[in-house]
Amino acid sequence: MKLIIARYKTRVMHLAAHAESAVPKLKKIKGKGLNSITIRFTLMVLVFTTLCIFLQYYYVFPLMESGASGVWVMGIVILSILLPAAITYFAANKLTGTIRELNKSTDAIAAGDFDRPVDVDCACEVGSLADSFRAMVDRLNSNIVRINTLAYTDAVTGLPNRAVVSHVLELAARMRGSADCKGALMFIDLDGFKRINDTLGHDGGDELLRQVSQRIIEDSFNLTRDQIENCTTVFGELRQTCPEKLVFARFAGDEFVAIMPGESRQDVLEKYAADILRAVNRPFLISDNELRIGASIGIAQVTTSSDDPRQLLINADIAMYSAKESGKNQYRFFDESLKNIAIERSQIEVDLRKAIEQDMLSMHYQPKLNTQTLQITGVEALVRWEHPQKGTIPPSRFVEIAEQCGLMPALGASILRMVARQAHAWREAGMPIPIAVNVSPVQFERSGIANEILTILEQHTVDPLLVEIELTESMIMSDFAAAKSRLEQLREAGAQTSIDDFGTGYSNLYQLSHLPFNVLKIDKSLIDDIGKNSKSEAIVTAIVQMAHSLGHRVVAEGVETHEQFTFLRKARCDQVQGYLFGRPMPAHALVEWVNDHAPGNGPVNTLIEKISRVA
Repeated sequence: MKLIIARYKTRVMHLAAHAESAVPKLKKIKGKGLNSITIRFTLMVLVFTTLCIFLQYYYVFPLMESGASGVWVMGIVILSILLPAAITYFAANKLTGTIRELNKSTDAIAAGDFDRPVDVDCACEVGSLADSFRAMVDRLNSNIVRINTLAYTDAVTGLPNRAVVSHVLELAARMRGSADCKGALMFIDLDGFKRINDTLGHDGGDELLRQVSQRIIEDSFNLTRDQIENCTTVFGELRQTCPEKLVFARFAGDEFVAIMPGESRQDVLEKYAADILRAVNRPFLISDNELRIGASIGIAQVTTSSDDPRQLLINADIAMYSAKESGKNQYRFFDESLKNIAIERSQIEVDLRKAIEQDMLSMHYQPKLNTQTLQITGVEALVRWEHPQKGTIPPSRFVEIAEQCGLMPALGASILRMVARQAHAWREAGMPIPIAVNVSPVQFERSGIANEILTILEQHTVDPLLVEIELTESMIMSDFAAAKSRLEQLREAGAQTSIDDFGTGYSNLYQLSHLPFNVLKIDKSLIDDIGKNSKSEAIVTAIVQMAHSLGHRVVAEGVETHEQFTFLRKARCDQVQGYLFGRPMPAHALVEWVNDHAPGNGPVNTLIEKISRVA
């Protein structure tokens, strides 16, 4: 954030210098005394009225008394009338001329030309109004710079962010074939960052990201931060020309993207990649701890006018994952051997876009049960995609692609609409079952996500109490202030919220106690260890007790054995969810499941009897 503020201050100082040179300094108060339009016109009328009286008294009347020609008399009379009118006209025209200039400037500013100078300098009230407009424009420009800087700058590292990368690639696609828009892209993913982030917390992780970015820029590319391209104008707006210098951006989490305009030689790219690995492999000192990490790098190139720059990011991402799968801490070029993967991924992207638009996705629902009574308390909604040719495509596959290609907002909205429709249908059928739905990090980082969720619920006349928004622990802690604000909006509207995958990340418990959420969901990895690892069991028990003391309910997900269930029941965990009770199923199958497992029926009651005997 300090880097963003510094960048913002630099731009504002530049604008201030520009404004200072464009606006003359005021030496006196405008519109006062003789500079007042009212006083000026009053004096002008007084002077010319006096002049007319003088002409009539000393010239017209004597001429008339001497019997002079009527033409002379009439001429002087007309002159005494027209002269004040003409001078008043020219004075008013000059005044309205400054007003017209001011109007042109303000029209240009209203149309978005915030760099348009207000070229009006007058000692009267119009000049004062022009000065006020200049001050307003300066303030407006300053706010625009601030907004744009926040929009296109990563808050942790001060680097350009994901939006800048997307803009550059989209711009290059529109200018395809231009030599200026050819080059290469590196996708850099840090190896071992999560371990350090979990150990030292987000402050330590953020400091590591800052040091990594600085080291790559200075040691690998031999540049300073000021020498890399930020792709924005002095007002912080995105430039509409392809960059000429290195663009180095933080893409997401522990991922960075380097765009190198005009660079296509493989030996040069290999040297850059090797230098990056060497720079990242050297130890980092964070809070007196010496840390070591690695990096996996994927490299893709645009070499011909037929290449689509927008595909660069996907290709480099595929190459990066190939480097990870080959042992990490290495680089890999995108080549023909990876092309089929890229083609398949591109096709999935096209088909997914179509599936979202045509409402071809579906939802499955996994029951959640009261741990003591085993009565259903709600369900978790899980998206499914049955491709007409490829069959079932797992969410882990298409959600990742949606996040990469910018489809996540549309996919997330589609999921929320399906959940809202189902909640409404079950309520109308007399079966008001609360539905929990996951929100992705890409969705949640959007400032309007809370309003978007509440609008969808309102459109489908769904009580917010029937929908529970699930957010992962890491999502909330990555931007605590923003997360808290959005959670408060949802709580005020009555929506339930839960923290998913709890127990594997690094949460500040003080911050956790100040979050307005309803449910903690214990991560499956801890549940898997029940009966195998006493430390994991102690952690689960502590999470349940802590959550209850804070007034929250606890859900254990991924329960698959009787032993796990018995332990959770004794630990007073509120709800359980897992294959032991039911797999995710379509809505109609869930209704049958609920009817089959009503009190006095079915295998759930048999399970109660077994658990009772064990206990």
